[in-house]
Amino acid sequence: MFTLGRQVRFSSAERNSARRLGIDLTSVRTLDQYSEAIARLVRILEVDRPELLEKIARALAEKTGRRMPAKLRRVR
Repeated sequence: MFTLGRQVRFSSAERNSARRLGIDLTSVRTLDQYSEAIARLVRILEVDRPELLEKIARALAEKTGRRMPAKLRRVR
């Protein structure tokens, strides 16, 4: 990703890689639009594949050395 201020550009390899993850970067031109594209994917994963979202969050936490928050349990 190349940046100039708040503007961003992606190489074709980066766009193809993101497309495989379900992120469309073709119309993304700013950091805010990039954040919105990622947030869209997270919302979709939250509803359709929460176990995958948790797996991604765990991998990010491990990589950055952070701890995952405690899981919330539903009380019936």
